[in-house]
Amino acid sequence: MSGQQQLRPILIIGRIGRAHALLGEFRVNPLTSDINRFIGMQDCLLLSPDEQHHQPVHVISARIVANQVYVRLKGFENRELAESLRGRLLAVHREQAIKLPPDTWFICDLIGCDVFDTSRGHLGVLTEVTQNLAQDVYTITLKGEPDILLPAKKDFIRKVDLESRRIDVSLPDGLYEVYR
Repeated sequence: MSGQQQLRPILIIGRIGRAHALLGEFRVNPLTSDINRFIGMQDCLLLSPDEQHHQPVHVISARIVANQVYVRLKGFENRELAESLRGRLLAVHREQAIKLPPDTWFICDLIGCDVFDTSRGHLGVLTEVTQNLAQDVYTITLKGEPDILLPAKKDFIRKVDLESRRIDVSLPDGLYEVYR
């Protein structure tokens, strides 16, 4: 089981894509549920490719066109420099994160939590959250066993305790037998 673990101090908000035009603007693949969070953002963090180090950067501009996010950063103000950032991640300090409504969590905080079923006990560790149109799907992994895919519906999620890194669920009838 994963045990106590601190929440990440920084949250990833996007992956840098290809350069756009000549003045250092680039496309961002948002990794946040609210793409408007980029508008008005003044500063963010540029993560190293291994995600172990980050560099504070100033946002010159951010705009959204047809649900596409375009950003310019100070110090990367031409096409060649913008293209050199392709694949890197943008992040913010947790204090700068968007405020979540009740009973919602950042995906990065859920990953690694132990998952317990009300009748079967420990099912494994939440290793992935797939975002679909209808609802998210949690992937629960236990070494040597097939993964369980659980729709993240309020009916199935009983309690999330991030301090204890624990999620209590009530599997729908027959779901456990499908996978294990």
